Amino acid sequence: MKSIRIFSKVAALIIPLSFSLLGCGSSSSISGIEKSGISADKKNTAEYMPGELLVKFRDGTSAITAEGLHSSINAVRKKVLKEIRVHQIKLPESVTVTEAVEHYQHDPNVEYAEPNYIIHKAAVPSDQYFNNLWGLNNTGQNGGVSDADIDAPEAWDITTGSHDVIIAVIDTGIASGHPDLSGNIWRNAGESNCADDIDNDGNGYIDDCNGWDFIGNDNDPSDYDGHGTHVSGTIAAQGNNSIGIAGIMWDAQIMPLRILGVSGSGTIADAASAILYANAKGARIINNSWGGSGYSQVLKDAVDASNALVVCAAGNNGTDNDALPFYPASYTSSNIISVAASDNNDMLAFFSNYGINSVDIAAPGVNIYSTFQVLTYGVPVTIYSEDFDGASGNLPLLGWNRGGTNSTWAVTGGTGVGGSNSLEDSPASNYLDNTSSRAWFNSRVFSEKDNRYTLSFQWKGVLERGADYLDINYSPDSINWDWTDYRTGSTNGSFLSYSTDFTSIAESFDSFYFGFGLSSNNSAIDDGVYIDNVSLIREPLNIGGYSYEYESGASMAAPHVSGVAGLIFSLNPSLSSLQAKEIILNTADLKPSMSGRTLTGGRLNAYNAALHSVQLNAPSGLNAAAASSSTINLTWADNSNNETGFRIERKAGDEGIYSEIAAVGANVTGYNDAGLNSSTLYYYRIKAYNPAGSSSYSNEAGATTNGESSGGNGGGGGCSITAGADAKAVDILMALIPAAAVFMAIKRRKKSISKR
Repeated sequence: MKSIRIFSKVAALIIPLSFSLLGCGSSSSISGIEKSGISADKKNTAEYMPGELLVKFRDGTSAITAEGLHSSINAVRKKVLKEIRVHQIKLPESVTVTEAVEHYQHDPNVEYAEPNYIIHKAAVPSDQYFNNLWGLNNTGQNGGVSDADIDAPEAWDITTGSHDVIIAVIDTGIASGHPDLSGNIWRNAGESNCADDIDNDGNGYIDDCNGWDFIGNDNDPSDYDGHGTHVSGTIAAQGNNSIGIAGIMWDAQIMPLRILGVSGSGTIADAASAILYANAKGARIINNSWGGSGYSQVLKDAVDASNALVVCAAGNNGTDNDALPFYPASYTSSNIISVAASDNNDMLAFFSNYGINSVDIAAPGVNIYSTFQVLTYGVPVTIYSEDFDGASGNLPLLGWNRGGTNSTWAVTGGTGVGGSNSLEDSPASNYLDNTSSRAWFNSRVFSEKDNRYTLSFQWKGVLERGADYLDINYSPDSINWDWTDYRTGSTNGSFLSYSTDFTSIAESFDSFYFGFGLSSNNSAIDDGVYIDNVSLIREPLNIGGYSYEYESGASMAAPHVSGVAGLIFSLNPSLSSLQAKEIILNTADLKPSMSGRTLTGGRLNAYNAALHSVQLNAPSGLNAAAASSSTINLTWADNSNNETGFRIERKAGDEGIYSEIAAVGANVTGYNDAGLNSSTLYYYRIKAYNPAGSSSYSNEAGATTNGESSGGNGGGGGCSITAGADAKAVDILMALIPAAAVFMAIKRRKKSISKR
């Protein structure tokens, strides 16, 4: 009976282990452990102490065994972290860290071995106003939620950018002289001389050394609004220079392309031209912090023709872009990322557009601090002025003309300021119902760019409030008229001064006409209007200095994504725009407030994106060992910390062709390939993969299945391995099974003989 009891214990030991060989759970007790054997080249940017290793032994490993393993390579134990069974080891000069990792990871008593990595505090730049940049590093400094940010300092531990990455900012231009931007402005290498009036690179743009102004059609894309300068600072203000702020990229090339004027408006033709320019000049990223509701096939064609990642603001109307599209963000082009705005509490900004199908991701866009410029105005130039005192009578008169419905405009005496003349809509009577009359100065005004235009006048009148209007009109040709501003109601018998901005009109047309109109419905009539002392002036704009300002909008959110895209291309220039987009979207921080509002349901995370952009290191130390007649166990070392998983390939025999048989998850370092033919030689290779691509292959490893057939069918299922004993231990146990069977048979025979 004693022998039976001994056998029962052996059987109890062997049988459960044999079942674990056949099971397909990720927690198999066969060889391998999660993150086993991390290579000394764990990631491109990792630093570690030379000649040192950290080794964790399995529970139950004796001190003698551990010391023996150290002594076998002449390593010396420096310190023991008893609570977690980790030894800090000093290696001899003849053994590299990589070799030592391989040595320890193949011992069944070792749970894992890794370099003694050097750590740093997360990179925080010296820039004076860095603490204002909650979107990059939120400590609750502005009353927000701590860590409701893109984790920029953590990303900067991986990269702070590269001057090889070109980001086109298609906007109001850039104040290139700003001290936080000047070192990161793109220089066109194709233009050998910026003032020779020669198109050296033959691209159709003369002396385009630092971008192009598509409004003025010249080579000076200066910013007279501030919007483009603010956007550019978020992307790539020079970091760690002890002044101002830090951009997401400390080092980059910003390409200034001006399509929006002083008034912040522009045209589709200029926008499409700028996108094509950026593409031709090698921009990897195009930032579009602008848009509109009109669908333009021209603009979409330009986006589709670009190889760049096109980052677009989703808009600030607080509406659903799925229902009310905002272009270019709402185009279906595969290279577009549409960006909503989030606040410092990780909530979708109240003004931000959204759309579960058409808006991809959110990024900080409320109270964003960035680069700006100080505008100054030159001496005002009076283009036109008129007090109407030179004559009186019906128009045309004094260079003015009239037209429209029920038009009786005239210059009348004693009706102006102080009893002077004025321009009146309906002399000696009330205006009529359903009037649509106008009066205009009948000479063309020629526009000069980068000037502020202001139309000023004094007016007195009585109009049905909210129903009848004094229109302030413009026309490109004196035939087709539209209003740009209006007045309504009563001035209570007094002349009031009023001014309106005509800058957008001057920027939209090479020349224009201006004038007034009266529009009425059919509900009531009244005295009408009197206009006096009309003047149109322009003021040249100049950049008089540089500063920093807070701004809000999806326009401020988009450059956060553009900056992170720049970090990605800095780390891995071989990536396509679609791969970079996939990384950005797949690494977002999921947030409840974004769920159902954006495609990802998340907010941008620079650190996650950068980590997943690092080129993968190939797995190493691939080992194949036959576990039975139908199973081969694989183990390997995981040399990356940013993989999505591993792809396993197999071929049968020397003449076979490799094909993928399985993919396992991140940090897995083993796999059981089951269902194989007996007595057959198989070869294996593996590679790591993530959204950025795949690593090179590991070493090739081969093994022949045991001779006892278990009815395998030549290859089928398998098991990934994340924890358990070494494969050698399995081989020993498998070898014990036949011996145990013989032992049981002998005991039974003895028992049978004794009974006889």
